[in-house]
Amino acid sequence: MTSLLRVATAVVLALGVVLAPAAGRAADVELGRKTVQAAVDEGISTFVGQKRPLSERSRLLDDLLRRYVDPPMLSASILGRYWGKISAAEQVAFSELFVRYLVTSYVGILGRAEPGTTLKINDGLDLGGKVKVLSTASLPSQPGEPIPVEWEVATTAEGKPVIMDLTAQGVSLIRAMKDDFASVLRSSGGKIEPLMEALRRKIESNEKVNAAQAG
Repeated sequence: MTSLLRVATAVVLALGVVLAPAAGRAADVELGRKTVQAAVDEGISTFVGQKRPLSERSRLLDDLLRRYVDPPMLSASILGRYWGKISAAEQVAFSELFVRYLVTSYVGILGRAEPGTTLKINDGLDLGGKVKVLSTASLPSQPGEPIPVEWEVATTAEGKPVIMDLTAQGVSLIRAMKDDFASVLRSSGGKIEPLMEALRRKIESNEKVNAAQAG
């Protein structure tokens, strides 16, 4: 498992692009830090060193994502200019499918999380409407080699802080995902269905792998 995936396991969030916040809303650095701290604490206590059935891990991860991430907001940031070109019904369908994709992509890794993994939340930076939270992950398999992890927290129109990006060692967990999605959308002339069908196939493949590993 790469260092990046180990960090993903530790923080239990696979979430990345800069998203404009609600107009006129100032960044709240301390609230951003508290949001990341709460997500990390809950993720580590729920998954790291815990032996849970696959179905329970999937349910818990789905719940964690929905409470600390805003699926439509994240989906809009990932699809970029294509988001406004699809219908409201397609936006809802894509957001739900994307959550399933995230869950099936990372729930298997969580089952192999390293006991003793820790993550220390450090400073927060006001980016002018967004907050960057700095942290350091420590893995038992890499003693003495702390891994820098940066988080980006934005605010929904309702004022809820949500995690939008996670970068470990300079690599965003979902930037490559965004590029892949954009490639499919360009190839399909901006139509969302080919991308959704590709996600369904990947979800099905993930579920088979997860079931085999759990068995």
